[in-house]
Amino acid sequence: MQNILAKSGNGIAQLPLEELRREWAECWGIQPNAQIGRQMLERSLQYKQRQLRGAGLSAEQQKRLDNLVAQYKRDPESFDQGPAGLKPGTKLVRSFRAEKHVVLVKATSFEYRQQHYNSLSEVAFAITGTRWNGWVFFGIKKRKRKS
Repeated sequence: MQNILAKSGNGIAQLPLEELRREWAECWGIQPNAQIGRQMLERSLQYKQRQLRGAGLSAEQQKRLDNLVAQYKRDPESFDQGPAGLKPGTKLVRSFRAEKHVVLVKATSFEYRQQHYNSLSEVAFAITGTRWNGWVFFGIKKRKRKS
């Protein structure tokens, strides 16, 4: 733990990934999920430095974090998400030209009418014949309005 306190935010950024993962595991007491990227590992260690200096989370934030860590320890796969952060099994429904369209989120793709697509934009194109932001088309993300 003293090792991490000696490294500044920039020092963490200079660590090789393997050493960064080792530092993270030592700091947090568990192995990081293989899906956690370098940027998240760095930020997490920078947070830990602040926490050890007494500038950590509020009591409410700490309770929420403790609950998430406990959930992860019980089931590390509970945080795995499908494409675009949507959980596999989620159904997206959209009416277009008086027809209901249902898309099933799979682990690595989207299924629409027994066909698999890599993105929601591809599905929206299949439905409309025009280019759409898939997130906007299915109402997951609101379109920004011009002032």
